Amino acid sequence: MALSEKFSEEGLVAQQEVEDLRAALVRAQRDLRRAKAKSDALVEATVQAAHDAVLGNYPPQIPKKTKKPSKASSEASIWHLTDWQGAKLTPSYNSEVMWERVRRFVDKAEKITDLHRKATPVEDCYILFGGDMIEGLFNFPTQPFEIDATLFEQFVNVANLMVEVVTRALEIYQSVTVVAEWGNHGRLGSKRDAVPRSDNADRMTYELARQILISSGAKNLYWEDSGEDIQRVEIGNYRALLIHGDEIGRSGFASTNTITNHVNRWRSGSYPWEFRDVYVGHYHTHYQSSLADGAGAIYGTGSTESDNRYASVGLASSAVPSQRLHFIDPDKGRVTAQYQVWLDH
Repeated sequence: MALSEKFSEEGLVAQQEVEDLRAALVRAQRDLRRAKAKSDALVEATVQAAHDAVLGNYPPQIPKKTKKPSKASSEASIWHLTDWQGAKLTPSYNSEVMWERVRRFVDKAEKITDLHRKATPVEDCYILFGGDMIEGLFNFPTQPFEIDATLFEQFVNVANLMVEVVTRALEIYQSVTVVAEWGNHGRLGSKRDAVPRSDNADRMTYELARQILISSGAKNLYWEDSGEDIQRVEIGNYRALLIHGDEIGRSGFASTNTITNHVNRWRSGSYPWEFRDVYVGHYHTHYQSSLADGAGAIYGTGSTESDNRYASVGLASSAVPSQRLHFIDPDKGRVTAQYQVWLDH
């Protein structure tokens, strides 16, 4: 073979190898592009799936709550108003201050009731007048020198204040029921005088206020006079007693434990009426004591009075003026909320 032919044949082989390599490179590049396109598609599909998953699950879909009309039964309020000591005269208390503080209670009770009504209707009010609404004249020898009004003036002045309180309550609620208990300061004469307990100046003051309201045509008012020593409060299934507080203990004074034990005996059957709670005044102190069943309670309520010399010196006791406001569920028969309404400011 000639040398020229040999180089010519080798050249053809080399050229063929180059073409084969070029074709292989084109195929490789094509396959690479296809693989890359497939990979990009997978990545894009994965990202899109993650995106869709996020959109579908985050943030969590919280169902909208449609506000349904309240089906809660109407509750009732209790105003435990006690121990006004009308005409008592101390460095910080007199008849004028009494009027201011009682009116302050009504104003605050109205505001609290409006707040309570945002949760449940409150249609009815029960006013518990707890006794010692007047200061009286026959409890201790120096009493006539510690008043700013005679017994007759106390009788008229406090009755007019009661009329105003009940009238205001009728403007706030659909109906008002008054339950009234008398106290030891309404006693006529000394303890040794032969005067029936029911002949009490507190009770006479209640009757004057009641007659004024009746004659004025007050509507949706329920107020019956009672000659009983202990008053009964009934609001649907809720049952309670209203006492002044001097009924228990010697000389009209007893410790909280003594009162609690006494009331527990009442509940055990010695008092002929089932009740859950007891409302007490007399001690001018706001307190609560649980009864034996753990459900009922004794609710002690303060006074509108301040600077009581006998309490601070003789009993080493003092309290800021206040009265009590409760809300009652008449179906469940229990207190749902309670407030100590401060009256000093």
